[in-house]
Amino acid sequence: MTLETYLLTFKIQTVLAALVTVLSFIYFDKRQLEVKLLGLTFLLSFLNDQMADILALRGKEVNVASTIYGIVSFIPLSLLYDKALNGRYRKGFTIVAILYLMFAISNLCFVQKVEINTYNYTFSAIVFLFYSILYFYRLMVDLPVQHLHRVPMFWFNAGMLIFNAGTLFLYLFTTYLVEVLHNDLLIYWTFHNIMNVIQLLVVMIGLWQDLRNIKSPSSSLLEP
Repeated sequence: MTLETYLLTFKIQTVLAALVTVLSFIYFDKRQLEVKLLGLTFLLSFLNDQMADILALRGKEVNVASTIYGIVSFIPLSLLYDKALNGRYRKGFTIVAILYLMFAISNLCFVQKVEINTYNYTFSAIVFLFYSILYFYRLMVDLPVQHLHRVPMFWFNAGMLIFNAGTLFLYLFTTYLVEVLHNDLLIYWTFHNIMNVIQLLVVMIGLWQDLRNIKSPSSSLLEP
């Protein structure tokens, strides 16, 4: 795996994050809260990529900025799942969010600091894997529509599930690869970028469906 391949995948994910943000905020007043929260999350992702570019060019440490993005983005994503599940598990989500924020901030300040905060990423990936599975379970049990592929959140959740399932092992073994094997992680973070590109493409399907529902409400087959 070459540096050029890594940079290419990084640029692609940045462009797609910007496109997802724009698609999420079109017809802003008519969009569901889930879509707005999703747009906010990927706006933060786009800004994080821009900050990483700026810091790298100046020879500064980029890990802290990425870690702060991971901590901040946990909030709108948690709110997204709370709204998608109609507040059914709000108390549990709140407890998990507080525990995560306390853990992540402590890890940033006292443990991994300027290193890659893999403990935070692992915690976050496990949480959102659980939320993704929980959402699909409730979706299948409640069956709010006849055609699930026409539910935008179905695609948002699928993207989250694919990304977190694909990158969890990367977060688990990053510390070992760096400290024991002295690996530069180029191939692994290229894989991370590829998984993010896949996530963004799946999310865009959901955004297209949401825009389609706005323009032609009769085609959305919402609540029976």
